Order: sequence, then structure tokens, then C-alpha cells
Amino acid sequence: MSRQINEEEEKKVIDVISIMPEYFGSFLETGIIERAIKAGLVEVNIINPRGFSADKHKKVDDKIYGGGAGRLLMAEPVIKAYEYSLSNYENKKHITVIMSASGKLLNSKIAEDISNYSHIIIICGRYEGIDARVAEITGGVEISIGDYILSGGEIASIVFIETVGRYFKGFLGNPDSLKEESFSGNFGEILEYPQYTKPKVVKNISVPDVLTGGNHKLINEWRIKKALKKTAENRPNLCYKNNK
Repeated sequence: MSRQINEEEEKKVIDVISIMPEYFGSFLETGIIERAIKAGLVEVNIINPRGFSADKHKKVDDKIYGGGAGRLLMAEPVIKAYEYSLSNYENKKHITVIMSASGKLLNSKIAEDISNYSHIIIICGRYEGIDARVAEITGGVEISIGDYILSGGEIASIVFIETVGRYFKGFLGNPDSLKEESFSGNFGEILEYPQYTKPKVVKNISVPDVLTGGNHKLINEWRIKKALKKTAENRPNLCYKNNK
């Protein structure tokens, strides 16, 4: 039985502007995002700019001024889709996010800040990106999920929704889960320590004795030590940041 939104939890609205709406079907029907939608915590709408194209063939892309490979999403259909989104939720505090490889790198601080908005508009690029006037007119914040290139912003937006949604009130069954995760934990911006469950021995590898001894002081010390070691090995840049 799904839980229902309570008076302290404001329903969040996420509008995704994308020419590839089929990307989102299974994502929205799976796991915690599905449960949040059914509980009325979150509403997710996919808005296709093709529905706002003035072209009889619903074209939304064109060649790049000044030359260059590929094509860009045109400004007008995207902006009209954006204005449509705004008109539906005029009473909600909104922010616009543009998924872009050249944007700010998504982290837990950005995700938590954006989660405070009740209406989040996400614009997904395609081809070589989006006409630069879209960012200028919408005031959108460009966000990247990593230093690599995708064919479009749809997958990036799914990552973004999952990351930001975890900060919505009621989204996680146990809100304390955030406190011990990588980048969001009580220890600051470091990676999460190794964790284990039953059985105690798998292929002759046993759960560390400290975790089964019941001494929570020693367990916390072990976890901090292992988290710092993992961070130094996998993300040494974070160690430098924490030591500045």
C-alpha cells in the first residue's frame, strides 16, 4: 500500500522538455520515483518541443550559424515549451535546469539546493546542443553529470531527477539514508565505506570482525578509516579539497 503525502510535504513538479519522451517510460514506472508519484509527492511531465514547432513537419533542429558539424535544437520550440510549462504552475517557485556537458558539475550541494524549488523545469539537449538563446531567455542553470559526452540530455536528466529527488521530503522511506552516503554523509564529501550483509562468509571472504563485535565506537572508527582510504584511492581530488 503506497503512503500518501502529508501536510508538511509540498508536492514537487518536474517538467522535462525533451524531443525523446520515450526515454522516460520505464524510469517513471520503477522504484522510488514510481512510489513517490503514486503517493502524490512528485509529478513528472514530459513536454515535447515538437508540439510547439511552427514547421509543418514538426522540425525542431537546424544548421549551426558560422558552420560546424551537426545541428542544434532551435530556440523557438524549446522556449514555447518552457513558457507552456511556466503557465501551468504560476504559483510555484521554479528553477530551470539545462542538461549540458559544458555546465556545472552536479554534486550533492547543488542537488540539495535545487530540491528546495517546488517546480523544476529540465531542458534536454540533442544533436550538438541547444541554441544559446534558450539559456539566456530562460535564465537556465547549465548542469553536467560528468566530463563525458552523451547523445542527448535525457539520460543525464534521469540521473539528475534521481539525485535531486532524494532530497525531497518523504521521497526516501528512511531519510537517515542520506546521512551516510557518499558525498552526503556526516563525514563530509568523501566516499562511502564498504558495507556487508548475510551470509557472514562468501567464498572464504568473511565480514570484518569489527562489524560483528557490537562496539559502535570501533565500528565508526573503522568506517571513517575505510571511507578515507577509498576516497584517497578513487577520488584523491576530494581528499585535497577536504584538507584545504
